[in-house]
Amino acid sequence: MNLIGGLILEIIKYIGAAFSTWFVGFFPYFEIYIAVPAGFAAGLNWFDAFFWASLGNWMVIPFVDICYEWLMKFNFMKKIMGKSLNGKWENRIEKHGAWVILLLTPLAGVWTIGVIAKALKFNRAKLWIYSATSVGITGLITPILIINGITPVS
Repeated sequence: MNLIGGLILEIIKYIGAAFSTWFVGFFPYFEIYIAVPAGFAAGLNWFDAFFWASLGNWMVIPFVDICYEWLMKFNFMKKIMGKSLNGKWENRIEKHGAWVILLLTPLAGVWTIGVIAKALKFNRAKLWIYSATSVGITGLITPILIINGITPVS
């Protein structure tokens, strides 16, 4: 294979790995904890796995923010809303605001936090900034733990 053909093939492989990592990060329930290892499995280095997984995971926030009314037409979103708004996450966001978004996004998930914050009419700029910070930190910690061989279950 010639040099240009090999280069094009490598670019196509990278785009496929980056997109699949991004998509897994964006997909509900998988989110960043599955996306980073998926990026490694797809052949990405630690930074690219972190970057694409984090970007995919964080992009949920603008998507939910902009498409909230449309999303509420789907049953899976109604389930997220039903479980979340009547429970502990709503109370915590109302009481502690941005700190809950920063600290609990890794636990509750970006879809849950995004939908609840939108339903509660949380400040858009704070939601985007604090969720990006939380996702970025979680996205950075995950590959560091993977590289160092630390697993959640021993």
